[in-house]
Amino acid sequence: MIKIVSLDIVDLISFPSGIAFVLKESMEDNSVKVSFYSFDTVSQSIATVTKSAYLLAKFGASYELIAKQLGDYVSCDTAKLWNGQTFIIYSTGEIGIFDSQGNLLKTGDLTYRDAPARDVAPDNNYIWSVVPSKNLIIKYSLLQNRVVMRIGGDTSTTFSKPVAIAEYDRCLYVCNQDTCKIKRVRLSDFSVEDYKEFDEPVYKYLRSVNHEFVVLASGVYML
Repeated sequence: MIKIVSLDIVDLISFPSGIAFVLKESMEDNSVKVSFYSFDTVSQSIATVTKSAYLLAKFGASYELIAKQLGDYVSCDTAKLWNGQTFIIYSTGEIGIFDSQGNLLKTGDLTYRDAPARDVAPDNNYIWSVVPSKNLIIKYSLLQNRVVMRIGGDTSTTFSKPVAIAEYDRCLYVCNQDTCKIKRVRLSDFSVEDYKEFDEPVYKYLRSVNHEFVVLASGVYML
């Protein structure tokens, strides 16, 4: 593994050159400064990027209108849906759906048994999210506006405080904070298996430009 940065980050997304990440830095006057950076997988170097470049990579062409309506555009996770819409979710379970022009279509809360969901992985006209306090993941129907499936649960050992989810090649990758494992769920049959294990909590997994990246307790790494 190659360590990219050891500082605490508040967001990590795919970027044309590799990844982009956001740092919050405390200033001497007690204010907070937000800075945007990218990591290039070819040169393996870090460079500053503009806020606009970060927002474009995160929200697409309508980023200006979406970011203006959100206010806090850093703390949310986001995904492009099958119909061109943008789905966003915060760790509190608050969600929003924007059309391709950046207009807000829907707001609400995504919960399961009163516990907030977080993160998002699109699956046609569904999305998958994790519910950390319930040790499970849920499949939510965007058309029916309800949870239609869950995997795991309080008494199950399948997941252990799952905190992030991603989808690649018809498989879900679920980061488990307590077991320090990434679990892989095959959407063809919903079988679950260990994918990767670390020596410390894992908080996020993503792929970009043919590389894998993880956020661990000690920092951001390229695998």
